[in-house]
Amino acid sequence: MNQAKEFFQYIFNSVKMWVIVQPWESGIRVRCGKKVKKLKGGVYFRIPYLDNVFVQEMRLRVVDAPVQTCMTSDLKTITLKSAIGYTIKDVYKLYNTLYHPETSILNIAMAEIAQSVFIQECANITPQDIEKKVLEKLKEQDYGIDFDYFKITSYAAVRTYRLIQDTTYSWEGLKMDEKK
Repeated sequence: MNQAKEFFQYIFNSVKMWVIVQPWESGIRVRCGKKVKKLKGGVYFRIPYLDNVFVQEMRLRVVDAPVQTCMTSDLKTITLKSAIGYTIKDVYKLYNTLYHPETSILNIAMAEIAQSVFIQECANITPQDIEKKVLEKLKEQDYGIDFDYFKITSYAAVRTYRLIQDTTYSWEGLKMDEKK
């Protein structure tokens, strides 16, 4: 029953001749792969199969970065977690510069964290300095995004032990070890 419902929704959406852009959204309409029109809030007509419409929310978005472990120049370990707050200001520029915005932003921020930590000794590193450097790095390029903040939510300069790394073991390998 669900498949039938999804099928009819797909058919309806593919022949639908209008698009509604909410006041907190912005979009672009690409006609025949050539002509681009920016869309603000309102109702817009589209030609099925000739127009592609991409809509993005303009409200604040927050990307939560995974836990990151970095080594300082004096071989001490720092573990931190962070978050990035941003808003999309230009959908056209965003679609022309980044493929996966959240992944790209996270990679840029995490690379800058690692680099700024690696060149300093542990005693000279503060979360505020890292936040400032990462925010400056994010704002270097214009991706059509306004970066509202970069915050370190958890910071520890302690010895860490990794119990499990990115190594996978197969069940067959374990069986072979048992036979020996």
